[in-house]
Amino acid sequence: MDSVLKRIKEIANQEGVSVTALEASIGASKGVFSRALANGTDIQSKWLVKLAENYPQYSPQWLLTGEGEMRKADVLRDLEEKYASGHSTDLTNELIKALKKVISSQETTIQSQAATITALQKRIGELENGK
Repeated sequence: MDSVLKRIKEIANQEGVSVTALEASIGASKGVFSRALANGTDIQSKWLVKLAENYPQYSPQWLLTGEGEMRKADVLRDLEEKYASGHSTDLTNELIKALKKVISSQETTIQSQAATITALQKRIGELENGK
């Protein structure tokens, strides 16, 4: 899977829903993802933000780049398996690295949400002023 849209489709498959149902679950109109998948076109970044907000168990890094684990919990599970099988002698350092990745992912989400809040506050101000 090498495109964001294919990864979105993979999330739908993991959730056991259609792409159309996934669209509805984030408030997107019918066809936002499915048309883009069919036509090979781009989607608006706001839908990626909505997807990350509504499905926090999936890694935003993976969604955007295809790198890393698909699910955030998989990072910790992999560490537990390494530790249990004796492959990692320094679990603390591995855990710190994994947690830093999760924190970085959350910071990205927070920054995106802050930008959305700012835009919404601006729009509310405009509406209140009659613009």
